[in-house]
Amino acid sequence: MNTSLAQSPSRITGTPPPWQQVLDTIKPAIFRHGVLGFWFQGVAHCAYDNYHSNCRSNLFTPHTLRRAQGVLCSSPTIRQLHQHYVSRVATSDSNFAAALQLHQPYCYGLDPDATKAGRLFHSHGIRQVLSWPLIQTDCHSWAGRFTLLSDTNIDTEHLGGTLEVAQMNLFRLGRERFNPYRQGRVFTTTALGVLALTARGLHNHQIAEQLHLTVRGVEYHLEAMRKKLAASNRANLIHIAHQLEII
Repeated sequence: MNTSLAQSPSRITGTPPPWQQVLDTIKPAIFRHGVLGFWFQGVAHCAYDNYHSNCRSNLFTPHTLRRAQGVLCSSPTIRQLHQHYVSRVATSDSNFAAALQLHQPYCYGLDPDATKAGRLFHSHGIRQVLSWPLIQTDCHSWAGRFTLLSDTNIDTEHLGGTLEVAQMNLFRLGRERFNPYRQGRVFTTTALGVLALTARGLHNHQIAEQLHLTVRGVEYHLEAMRKKLAASNRANLIHIAHQLEII
């Protein structure tokens, strides 16, 4: 077993203490299934379709989906592996796109003689990569997903329940951290600020005054978001924004 992947230092560099505490809580139960390491992130339900279609109305581009924002890794080694994978390997790896489908778990195909992904994971002693999405009954726009790494076959008996408890603990501390619609380059901070004040019932001139914008600037942000979210009007825009949990 490659123990360096599963090591649990008192603090993972770059991980705030509260998140480190949650990781320390959930890792033992996950590792009992033969998992050496993992990363967790939120994935939009439209991610798979957006990745495969070159449409200007898409909320996510392939580059955006390969960014490492909003990802929580189980150790510094796993963080480095994940960053290397998404920045240098995922572009040519069909597994990355396939794992964006959220209707069922997906096991990566890892051939070290044929693919860069296979060589990368095998160089870290990883023989199985299992993507496990967790559909939320109260949210139809995105889901949490664990990517599990192991040097052997992962024991999937009761794994779903273990991961659901782990996700619950992560969401309890900060669900918004993993919301893919809140990640960079999907919506700007200014646009989200305009939208939040709109949802509170403020008029455009009031929003402009609070955010130090012109009224025309407020109108621009609202119209841009209305088009991006295919909203029919101001009220529908607010409704969709609530569904995406961005306000």
